[in-house]
Amino acid sequence: MKTSAVICEFNPFHNGHALLASKARENGATHVVGIMSGNFVQRGEPAICPAALRAAAALENGYDLIVELPAVYSVSGAAVFAGAGVRIADALGCADSLVFGSECGNVSLLTETAKILKNKETDERIVELLSVGVTYAAARESAVREVNPHCADVLANPNDILAVEYISALLSTGSTLTPEAVKREGSIHGGSETRGNIASSSEIRRRIGAGEDIGAFVPASPSQLTDNPVDMKKFETLALHTMRTVTAQALAECPDVSEGIENRLISAAQNASSLDELYSLAKTKRYTHARIRRIVLYALLGITKQDVSLPAPYIRLLGFNSRGAEIVRLMKECAKLPVISKTADIKDADDAAKRVFDIQCRAGDVYSLLLENPLPGGEEKRFTVIKKA
Repeated sequence: MKTSAVICEFNPFHNGHALLASKARENGATHVVGIMSGNFVQRGEPAICPAALRAAAALENGYDLIVELPAVYSVSGAAVFAGAGVRIADALGCADSLVFGSECGNVSLLTETAKILKNKETDERIVELLSVGVTYAAARESAVREVNPHCADVLANPNDILAVEYISALLSTGSTLTPEAVKREGSIHGGSETRGNIASSSEIRRRIGAGEDIGAFVPASPSQLTDNPVDMKKFETLALHTMRTVTAQALAECPDVSEGIENRLISAAQNASSLDELYSLAKTKRYTHARIRRIVLYALLGITKQDVSLPAPYIRLLGFNSRGAEIVRLMKECAKLPVISKTADIKDADDAAKRVFDIQCRAGDVYSLLLENPLPGGEEKRFTVIKKA
């Protein structure tokens, strides 16, 4: 038995995600686990459809067990996102490898990049560059280029950047999981280009929003993913309301907030009539568009700096099939974190777990209101693990 773990969003689940599981099996995996973001994702917005639908699609198309990456971490920057995902993957206690997509597909190069970024000298050089107004991404790439230009090239690719964070987390924790890079095929990450039956998640979301057919790019029934999608206008209204009513003191407690950017954000919210306008008004060289998006979502969900500093405290089951049931049975003996299969399990957990789950429930209640056909509150607490044949 060889179990591979994949840290994922499946926003929505598409043919490229199915291909990743297939490649894991070609590399010897008999079982594949997805560690999946819940109802909010790293780009600072709600997932296009509920976690239950995305998990079910994955279980029908190559994945055997889906566990949750809690909202505290799923909406955070790459380092926190990757660190929490790796912690959960390692805590399964029975996983052998961590599989991820990569533009370069070269684990040795990705590992060398991660090691360079861990050097004290590299960190000091990044700080120097930041002090003269260079963006963090540019400073990091420049500092690495001084050591190894090939590694710096890796930092220009979105999937490679996340892969470096995965490997960095594996190195930091001393995990025995073997990193396995699958060279990315098909569409460019975030691009509108399609190749065969592969399209990027962002292109598929665009087509859903435009009412276009997505059947060629998703293995699941398209209607399953589009019957009750998120209404992004509702999200925009709620996010703008939050930013117009939040205090500077509360905003300063959000992750990624420093150097008085909270005041700039509040001013931008008062002058903006759309989220895109708010993002543009608040953006600076130091505060990228992506970082601003995440701060807005932190404020909406009530996530603080202290929250993201908490190590992932549990493994929450979202769904499994017959092979996944085999993993669950093993986890009962070897999991390194509490396994949560129902809300009642949280009652016996520690304070950190209760806080992370409380945020998950709050995020679920917000998400329920954003659907085209809103749902009652309390969906997270009523959730039952999906079981497929």
